[in-house]
Amino acid sequence: MGHRKFLAVDQGNTLLKLTLFEGSEPVESCRFSAEAIEDLFSVVERWNPDCGAFCSVGKIDSRMVESLRLALEGRLLLLSRSTKLPVKIDYATPATLGLDRVALAAGVASIYKGESVMVVDAGTAVTLDVVDSDSTFRGGRISPGMRLRFESLHSHTSALPLLNAEGEIPVLGDSTDSSIRSGVVMGLADEIVETFRQYKNKFGCSRVALTGGDAGVIASCINSRIPADHVPDLMGRGLLYIYNYNEI
Repeated sequence: MGHRKFLAVDQGNTLLKLTLFEGSEPVESCRFSAEAIEDLFSVVERWNPDCGAFCSVGKIDSRMVESLRLALEGRLLLLSRSTKLPVKIDYATPATLGLDRVALAAGVASIYKGESVMVVDAGTAVTLDVVDSDSTFRGGRISPGMRLRFESLHSHTSALPLLNAEGEIPVLGDSTDSSIRSGVVMGLADEIVETFRQYKNKFGCSRVALTGGDAGVIASCINSRIPADHVPDLMGRGLLYIYNYNEI
């Protein structure tokens, strides 16, 4: 396999995330608006990858995929429900299971072999899933992400301002702004901590693998409370693992 250059493309609800691997190690990453096709191909031209994989949480942009396939001379895996997987899926409605959750489960299986892990993707939505010690995806929880929580407080009330996670995040807010940040950020952190404790008791989870756009903020709020790893390239690692499993 050597040090071939592998491109992982993750088209999320809001952002298009690219990670370049040389061999098994991530070497560069970037993110754009989810529809930024021109930005995508300027990066592809600069990085000149040998092969890649594409995952989308929603409707697949066929023009983007076919252009990527041409750029990679056919060596592109489009993750779909028919793709052979290195993980098992134990889910009541597999036809509705987000492919991003599948790719993250593969990422967990590639890193934490023989461990039961709770994987948290803190993006537009927050998913809290269990991947058990025999690399089986068991399911989990889906709740609103941090940005949606801030926006909901603002849009569904008459006086609360629209904020984000930038600024003081106290345990106890002493102003409206700090109270909102505490409620949204610390509330989400508490949700993750309590879910982990439940999953640890029921499924034997040993740690949390935390990824997604808001993972850095969340990590700082939970690291002293539960064993948690911030793994920004978890999706890319999962796509690489799936690509290698399919031997394209």
